Amino acid sequence: MPHRFNKVDAQFTSGERGKCDILGLESLNNSLEKDYFSNVTIRNSAVCCEQNNLVIELNCALSLHEVLFHIQQGTWGTVQPVLVNKGLTVLSKHMQSIREINNTFIDVEELSFFLKDCSIIIKKLGPESVEHELDTILSTLAENYVYITRHLSETPSEIFIPVYEEVSSGDHITRLAGPLRIDQKGYYSYWGLYFERDIEAVIYDLEGKNIISGDLNLLNL
Repeated sequence: MPHRFNKVDAQFTSGERGKCDILGLESLNNSLEKDYFSNVTIRNSAVCCEQNNLVIELNCALSLHEVLFHIQQGTWGTVQPVLVNKGLTVLSKHMQSIREINNTFIDVEELSFFLKDCSIIIKKLGPESVEHELDTILSTLAENYVYITRHLSETPSEIFIPVYEEVSSGDHITRLAGPLRIDQKGYYSYWGLYFERDIEAVIYDLEGKNIISGDLNLLNL
């Protein structure tokens, strides 16, 4: 399923993608396939100066509703209690190992789940932000499922995490919503949603638990 947020996705769809020659990816790939019931693709980011960072895609033959059910049952994206006690996730454990093996800092630039009826795209906000926040993001998604699906009436075909809202006035840009600085908290303010019946993407406000209508600019951070 192609990304609808084309402004953000352009950095990954134009030009030749780099070939992954990073050590330790096979172990990461096998772990993700097992924990998320998915076929996994890992490649280098094509973002300028981020070529050592990873773009991870997980293709899972489940619907969004099925995935969230498994999350609540603890049977999808298995979290190991010993890692939770250390403030780690399965993904961060493997990323730490990859950094040690390669003797350099390697991060996750983007992680995407391609489900039967929905795509979930999670972007990096800061160093190690995706790996540390992944489990909380998925739990938050489960908690907001009723509101994101317009009270169970329609499943979005794409969920983009996170987005910010801005307006321009002449040469000045005024921030309307979202954190004042880019950090992990930014994952829990505003998400982008795309519904097939809508022409434009909309913004979901996690604090207000409602979908914001109107013309919005999606800011690529």
